[in-house]
Amino acid sequence: MGLRFALRTRGRKTISAMVRVKDEEEFLDASVRSIVDLVDEVVLVDNLSTDRTPQIVEALRRDHPGKVVTHSYPYEIRSRGREHWQLASSPDGARSPHLTSTYYNWCLARCTQPYILKWDGDMIATDTLAAGIERWRRAGAAVLTLVGANVHADRAHLVGARSADPATIARSLTVPVAPSWVASMTYTYAHPHLFPRLGARFEAGDRRAWWTETFASPFLHPRLGGRLVLAIEEPAFLHLKFCKRDPYAGYSDDFAAMIDANMAVGPPLRPEWQALMRRWGAAGA
Repeated sequence: MGLRFALRTRGRKTISAMVRVKDEEEFLDASVRSIVDLVDEVVLVDNLSTDRTPQIVEALRRDHPGKVVTHSYPYEIRSRGREHWQLASSPDGARSPHLTSTYYNWCLARCTQPYILKWDGDMIATDTLAAGIERWRRAGAAVLTLVGANVHADRAHLVGARSADPATIARSLTVPVAPSWVASMTYTYAHPHLFPRLGARFEAGDRRAWWTETFASPFLHPRLGGRLVLAIEEPAFLHLKFCKRDPYAGYSDDFAAMIDANMAVGPPLRPEWQALMRRWGAAGA
């Protein structure tokens, strides 16, 4: 009842988009502009970028005064995969400023609105996101889970998978457990992208998600049985990670090799997604 009371007494569901970036010059402008009208605040945190990302961040702040807020996180983040696991499993490693969990919690603390949209600089919102947020507001839900569509490097297809066998895919990894989405590759797994800031935290991954951080929220407690969660099953964003010049930046070598080895060409992009790519200048040559 305490959580429901907190939801009822917080007024309008205002949203901070939390966007953590490093070397995201290729799609960052389109990514932020695709959501800026859907949220009340965009918190852009740059993590030691060496490309044009800082200039793009500053341009977005100038173009959206009072809405786009910028910060810098000054610590190098360990690569997802083996390097992350080695640090997280070391004595006192879970509190290291070099882990994604510490970084994300630092970013979370800079958000001022009661709800957080976790967003990346290589994601472009589809029309489904706006409709999903509107449904979330009307439904009185606390958490909105979203899926995205992974665009292939040819920018004409989605990504596909060579193998759907988790054991085969993970065989070469330090810990033989791979992310669930790697077995299909085409879509990201359903994730709580929009959630209350109250009680939210990121934790160093355990053995089930050893390669990165895990997310925890009192609004996702098993006793609630998902009653405060609204799931949007249609892709709410196009994920352009694999369209970047260096799609595996920030990944351990073994983790990157695992993903790359299982990647294939998937189904063609829907016409409306092709139009969206063209609209944001992401369709390629």
